[in-house]
Amino acid sequence: MLVVFGFLILLCIFTYIYFGYTNDNNINKEMHGELNSVVNQLEKLDSRYGLLYGLDREGIKLQNPKDMVYIYMDDNLLNRNENPYFGEDEPNFKSDENGIYTYSTKEGYEIRACIYTYKNCKIKILREISSEISSRRQLLFTMIKAVIIFCVLTYFLAIYLTRNALKPIEITWNNQAKFIQDASHELRTPITIVSSKLEGLLKHPNNTINDEVESIADAMNETRRLKKMINDLLTLTKEDYVEVIQKEEVDLEFLVKDLCDDFFDIAMIQNKTLKVSSNLKHKNILGDKNKLRQLFVIFLDNAFKYTEEEDYIKVSLNEKGEKIIVKIEDNGLGIKKEEIPHLFDRFFRSENVRNKDIDGSGIGLSIAKVICDSLKYKLEVDSEYGKWTEFKISIPIDAD
Repeated sequence: MLVVFGFLILLCIFTYIYFGYTNDNNINKEMHGELNSVVNQLEKLDSRYGLLYGLDREGIKLQNPKDMVYIYMDDNLLNRNENPYFGEDEPNFKSDENGIYTYSTKEGYEIRACIYTYKNCKIKILREISSEISSRRQLLFTMIKAVIIFCVLTYFLAIYLTRNALKPIEITWNNQAKFIQDASHELRTPITIVSSKLEGLLKHPNNTINDEVESIADAMNETRRLKKMINDLLTLTKEDYVEVIQKEEVDLEFLVKDLCDDFFDIAMIQNKTLKVSSNLKHKNILGDKNKLRQLFVIFLDNAFKYTEEEDYIKVSLNEKGEKIIVKIEDNGLGIKKEEIPHLFDRFFRSENVRNKDIDGSGIGLSIAKVICDSLKYKLEVDSEYGKWTEFKISIPIDAD
């Protein structure tokens, strides 16, 4: 900003000096032209009639009506033209030496004088230049105002741009701080449980494994939960910084049905119904096969986790225009409307899920959202609390 401000000041100074120099130079050229015209007229009058008689007979004609002429011989005024600045008075010059001078009158006029000696006569060409000087001052005033306005606008623009530039950094910083806090909170619970179980074992050194099998089982269960949570955190971190998508041609219908085959046994064990339907004309898409598999596993895993016995899970694939719509729906716990906007937040778990003590870390849907964003898929969710939940993924058929 200081560099720009300094450059602007230098530009204004250069402009002011250049304008003043050009203006003065033009005035001086015009006055020199007027002086040459007067000298030529004097030479003609002197050769025809004699100087004094010629001046009385014909006088001096000026090219520019703005100019004034005073001709002296031995301090006696021989000729002058009528002008509104001096009337019958003679101008009081600071110097009678040949040259160009500028001075101010008592009335406030700015006068430029060009003085020249012709034989024994002193010729003085005058011009009132108040308007030119006023224009120069106006230019200076305008440039000062422009610099001030520019500095003010630049200051506020710099503040605005700085805030906008820092906003993503601030958001990232806050998200990182929140992520660490949430992760610490979620990791603390299983660690505390494992620690308490181990302390219990130390308090009863004479107990056999059969005596402490329940404590050991709880500790192992929490250890598995802790391992899964750490893996999810690593996955989420990797997805956040993913840059390269390994795209290939994927048979989406085969991929989904193949995944669902693995869940049919789970559905049978848990006494739930899993249905898969497809009405695709274009089964192949361009996508990342591994990420697609991970994405659908998250939704199927959640569907089984939050449904009860005799509930159903439906997976459907349909075409709509240039997109394939994949729906995963169930008639499980459902989600409250006010909780849907937070559903993809890291570590978010609804209150009713926590109260039911359903295993989970609240990271899975965050990973799903990041995957959809990286693949440029549209992810939507709709639900009615206590009745049903539907996740809808819109996948472009010809995704580049």
